Amino acid sequence: MKKLFLDSDVLLDLLLDRKPFSENISSLIEYCILNNIEMFSSPICIANINYIIEKFENKTNANLKTNKLLEIIKVENVGQSEITMAKLSNFKDFEDAIQNYACESDGSIDLILTRNTKDYKKSEISVMTPEQYYKMKTGS
Repeated sequence: MKKLFLDSDVLLDLLLDRKPFSENISSLIEYCILNNIEMFSSPICIANINYIIEKFENKTNANLKTNKLLEIIKVENVGQSEITMAKLSNFKDFEDAIQNYACESDGSIDLILTRNTKDYKKSEISVMTPEQYYKMKTGS
């Protein structure tokens, strides 16, 4: 797998240092960087992350953390077709549907990483937690 989509929950684990999950995503990101595995998220995730960090911390920290995040991940496009597919889908959560169709539209995203794998039951893309993926890749 060469391209991974990181959902907002795992990115918030990292940026807000939510233990024990932050250790899993931190190790996974280091692994991806060392092995040239591209990491993606969506504009919706980035906006939500910035908003949540600002509420928990402050605007300065939110901007700093968002900028650091954008140095290591790329942002996947979301447009009219992804929104339309999400609205017409059987996903329970509209936001998760948007993330899913952004990945599908890209055509080269191999895996969605989230702690809420049940939210992506309708996805045609493989879904794992960061911990599951890291263990699979490293055997640890």
